[in-house]
Formats: sequence, C-alpha cells, structure tokens
Amino acid sequence: MKSPMALPQRTALSAQIQLAGLLISGLLFAAPASADETEAIELDTVQISGKEEKLTEISTEKLLKIPGSGNDPLRAIESLPGVTFTGGRTSAPAVRGSSPDDNAYIIDFIPVGYIFHTDSSSILSDNVVEDFTLETAAFPAQYNNATGAVIDATSRSPYYDRSQFIIDASLLKAGIFIEQPLSENQSFYIAARQSLFQYYIENFLDDEDFEFTTVPEYYDYQGKYEYRISATETLSFQAIGSRDKAGLLFAEDSDTVLQDPGLSGGLAFEAFFNSQGLVWEKLYTSGMTHKIGLSQMEQKLGFRVGPDNKIDVKVNDYNLRSQFSYPLNYQHELRWGVELTESQISYKGRFEAPPCDEFTPDCRIVDGTEVLEGDGKPTIYHYDAHLADAWDVTQNWTLTPGVALSYDDYTEQYFGEPRLQSRWQFTNNWWFTSAYGRHHILPDNFGDYVAPFGNPDLKQPTATHYELGIENQLANDMLWKFEVYYKDLDNIIIGRPGQAYYSSLTDDEYNDLPLYTNDADGKAWGMEFFLNKNLTERWYGWLSVAYSRTFRTNNLTGDDFSYNYDQPVIINSVANYKLNKDWQIGFKWRYQSGQLITPLEGSVQDADDPALYNPIYGNLNSERLPAYHKLDVRADRTYRFSGWEMDFYAEILNLYGRDNVTGYEYKGADYSEKEEVTDLPTIISFGIKAKI
Repeated sequence: MKSPMALPQRTALSAQIQLAGLLISGLLFAAPASADETEAIELDTVQISGKEEKLTEISTEKLLKIPGSGNDPLRAIESLPGVTFTGGRTSAPAVRGSSPDDNAYIIDFIPVGYIFHTDSSSILSDNVVEDFTLETAAFPAQYNNATGAVIDATSRSPYYDRSQFIIDASLLKAGIFIEQPLSENQSFYIAARQSLFQYYIENFLDDEDFEFTTVPEYYDYQGKYEYRISATETLSFQAIGSRDKAGLLFAEDSDTVLQDPGLSGGLAFEAFFNSQGLVWEKLYTSGMTHKIGLSQMEQKLGFRVGPDNKIDVKVNDYNLRSQFSYPLNYQHELRWGVELTESQISYKGRFEAPPCDEFTPDCRIVDGTEVLEGDGKPTIYHYDAHLADAWDVTQNWTLTPGVALSYDDYTEQYFGEPRLQSRWQFTNNWWFTSAYGRHHILPDNFGDYVAPFGNPDLKQPTATHYELGIENQLANDMLWKFEVYYKDLDNIIIGRPGQAYYSSLTDDEYNDLPLYTNDADGKAWGMEFFLNKNLTERWYGWLSVAYSRTFRTNNLTGDDFSYNYDQPVIINSVANYKLNKDWQIGFKWRYQSGQLITPLEGSVQDADDPALYNPIYGNLNSERLPAYHKLDVRADRTYRFSGWEMDFYAEILNLYGRDNVTGYEYKGADYSEKEEVTDLPTIISFGIKAKI
C-alpha cells in the first residue's frame, strides 16, 4: 500500500488548491535527458526496451523530447490516449474514467510508496528508465490490487563497459548521476535529485492571505547494484525513495479562514518512503525463466490542519513477489507467480470534520459534527497468485486466458478474477484485439477502513473491464489503431451524506451512522483513435483523439452525475523534426474538454455564527469550464566536446497565450465575488545536462 491513510478529502483539496499555482511550475523546468538506446513504449503497455521500435510503440527518447513533459517519460504519458492529469487533490494520472486513486505502481518489480511528486513529475531518473508498462484496462493476470490502471516501470542494468558522471540543472531542480563498473560482472549507479523552487518561489508571490510555514520542496533518489552471476542469471539490489512536504499559514482575515474557520492555523503535510529490494532473475536451459523479488518499504505520512486536527501514519511493508514462465510447447507458454505482503500499520490522530469523498463539492472543516480521535496498529496480510497461458491458437492468433487470486485477512474477502487477452491478425497488416478482466482494489486511503476515522466493515471496490480494438499498418512507418472500452465499477466508497438528508435523526443518531459505505457505483466508456508515424525523412509524430464519458451514482441520495474526471474530448498532436545530428525541434498541441465543477448559487448566514456564511451549491458536477487547449514548442541542441557532451533545451509553453480557466475562486466571507483561476500564461523555460 502506498499512502495507507488520508485525511477527509476537503483537507487534501484545500492543500492542492492553495499550492497548485506554485507547484505546477514544476512541469516547466525539469532538466533534459538523452537516451543511448532505442527504448520503446507500447500503447496499451508502455514498454521501453532495447529492441527495434515497433509501430505500436513510442520510444522513451521521443517522450523525453515532448514539450512540457520536463523530460519525464511518465509525465509524458498525458500525450497518449485515455490519460489525463487533472489538477485537484492528486498529482497522479486519471486513466479511462477511473480515479487516480485506483492505480497501482511498481518499480523494478517491487512496490513503491508513490510515483509522482506534488507537481506531477515522476520520482524516476530519466538517466535509467528502461521500460514501463501502462496498462489502461483489462490488464493481465500478474497485476493485482488496481481497478484503474497499472504503471510498471523498470530501470536499466548498469553499464559494464563505461562509467558516467552526469550533472543536470534547471530552474526547478538539480540532480547528479554516477555510474561505475566494479568488475567485469559487477556494476552500479545512483541518482539523486533535489527541487530548487523552494529557494526562490516566495520572491514571486505577492499574497497577503497566506505565508509558507514550510516552503514546498521534494527530493528523490534511485540506485541499483547488479551482479551478473552468469550470462543467464543476475542478482540486483535496488533502492528508491522520495520525500515531499509543504506548509501554509493563512491570515485570520483571509477569505480562506473567513469561509472555513477550521483552517485557522494553516495546514501542512509531509510524505516520504524508502524502499529496498533484492531481485533474482534467471533463464534455465529448459526455457523457463523466473524473477523473484524480496523487498521492504517504510512509509510515513503526516497531516496538520488547523490548530487541533492531525493524523500521523507509519507503514512497514514486507513483500515477496515471483513471476515464472515456461514454454510447454510451441503453442503454449505457462505463466504463474505468487505475492505475499505483510503490512504493519501504525496510526494516531484527531480530527473534527465531516466524512468527505470525491463526490462532495465542498467539505469544510467547520462543518464537522463530531470529534474523531484514536490510534491503532493493525497488521494486514495479503496473499496473491496468478496463472495464465499464452496460447498460440494459430500462427496468426494469440489467446491468453488467466486468473488472478487474492485474499487479505483484514476485509476477509476472496477474489478469483478471470482475465483474457486476444490478438488476431485476420489479414495482412490488419489485427483485431480484445480483452476482458475483473479487478479489485484495497484503496490507499486506508483511513476509510479503520475506526474511528472510517468503517471497518467496508468491502473492496471492484471493476469489470471490456476492450475491443482494430489495428492497421498503412506503411512501414505508419500505423493506426481504434479501440473501444467499457468499465463497470461497483462497491465504490462514499462518505456519509450531510445531516440535511437525515432530518428526522438527532445529532447522536446521525453520528452513529457509518462514516463511509460502499453505496456508490459507476461506469465509464469511450473510444480512442491513434495514428503513429515513426522516424523517416527526419520527422516523426503521432495523433490521438479520444471521446469518453464516465458517470457515478450515489445510491444513498439517488443522485446520478458525471464523474470529476469526465472530459469527453481529448486530442493530442505531437511532431518532431531533426534538423541535423545536433538540432531538433518539436511541438505538442493538446485540446481537452473543460473540467467539471459544481456551481455555487449563493450563500446564507449561519444561524449560530453570524460571521459565517454557508455556501449553497447546485447539482454536482453540472457545469463545465471552457475547453482547455495550448501549444507547446521545444528546441534541443547537443554540444559535443573532447571527452564530454552537453544537452541544452529551450521551451515555449502555451505559445499563443491561451487563458485556460481551471476553476473559480470566491472572495469574501459571503462568497460574493467570483474570479477565474487560470493556468499558466506563456512561459519560456530551459535546462542543461552535462555528461562526462
């Protein structure tokens, strides 16, 4: 589990709203990278490897050059179909109508605490990313505990034939990378990065409503030591970790405190994790392969909201994971594995706030009806197994049936989930693909499940995925594909409705109701078109067009509504032109439907506190902001010197200065003034990297 407990959503949302304008600049100034190998990303599966690039793949080198991605291939997945990074309370991507909280993240075969910083940049060093898989729906049997998407990243092996020392710097962050062979069969590398904006961000602010108690900052590190036992066997030790923190203090006469006195005293958060693991890989003469990982991870999460509300969580995870494959014959390859996890959780907190969720338009701390205070030290055991058969039914048709099995001793639920993937070449240069899968997740917001902050009787949310696609290779350098999908979502966790829905209950009777229940469900469907052109005549590019809808139903209130991440139309157009061996230029244009919001219709004076006004909202997610679109351009230049080289890039983001509205801010205690909140204006950024 990655962040096993979270505050009620209003708290996280408040932090993100106040910090978004500061932290989003992190998308602009990340340092550049270069790739020494042809690494590739498959569109259903983002796969970066040392093989020849396929038309169904996009290389890591290409993603690193996308304007606005900050040379971060994981951040660049936004330019692929079905993916959006929508602001708000999370920095992770929303994929095909699912919540970002429904995703699973794995790095180098071991679990990690989180994979994205608060500015949406990933914790992975661009110097070592070898491949990553983005499973958007109906993923294979080896992936468990996710109903949205899976991001499975792998770092490359250290080089055995050369050493490297790399320094990179930009306005946002700086980093170093060291790589050194130790012998003919041992080598290592280590990367470390530190944010820089904390040293100057306050100079760009002119806001009397708040001040930083902890200036936003982060760091991360990643290392690998590899021992090649033989040509077919390796043992590696891996370490990865990250830390993010920030804190704000609001002025007592600020709009924030006037509208929600519970935020008096400010808010702060800190999250970090450290993970270490051993991975043993071997290829046997029989053709059988295995990968076995043993890891431990420490995580800490702390929130402070107002003068009295706080939650501290510590988790120690111990994980054993295995993956085997064995070719039974020319038609069948058997794949199986097991995973065992022990999670030791320690939490302590005090909170006075209503139970909030993604479906609550405004969840003020001041609206809390009871004080929740408690602690606990549960230990949870997870048991997972999977089995699949990659079956070549004919020369042109591969069918992969599988099953995923799971059990945990906290919810005491058993899952036996069928999975199926099919790829059929029905004529030359034409393929038909399909997939089906049932999935579940024990959410990272584990506070929903523990007393007194949640409901120990909650069940795990589940989902059923369906996917159909067709592909056509138009030429040696061009392919298009079209996919449709449908997701059925059940047992979604939802907070207890406000007391107005239970007017016949006394305060005590209302507070005795469960804080959270599984009384919501949903669905998501869509279609995606993708056209990819590989590098020929110095240029490459791709176009993606997606149309989708996603809905939720609150079975307690009977409300049906579009989900927060419902953005029906998303278009990405990316192109890059290589002027010569040293220069290349590129552009990215993105269009997406505006974000959904719940309109504020007015406010009324509180009966008990005349200085407080209670907002009156319209129907949930019933208003859509104007469409969002912008054009980013980029130029890269490589300078080569005797014994070293330097990469330089310059970007212009939002070239034509579009005022993209991302929300509304209301002024005054009575919410009487409304102002647009817009995304970044035209920005020029640059970065350098020196490689010795």
